[in-house]
Amino acid sequence: MLRLWLIAILAAGLLVVVRSHDLLHRTGLLGHCAVTHAPARAKGSWHSCERGVLDGRPDLSSDSCRPQGRAGTIEYWRCPARVTAGRVH
Repeated sequence: MLRLWLIAILAAGLLVVVRSHDLLHRTGLLGHCAVTHAPARAKGSWHSCERGVLDGRPDLSSDSCRPQGRAGTIEYWRCPARVTAGRVH
């Protein structure tokens, strides 16, 4: 019976962690990207990405995006079209 309770408690804890994914972004544990304003006369969709402690900096190259440089802790990416992946908000 004790094992059943432990499994239930672990499952509930896992659900809390999954539902608090936004909390992990805000605390800086997971890296994330956000749409940002493009420089003058720049084409495409621009994103600013911040590094996370647990997973590092997001890589948007699989979405046909190209890195455009870093400013402090933020890395900028230019994408040909708006990226709809879950990691880009």
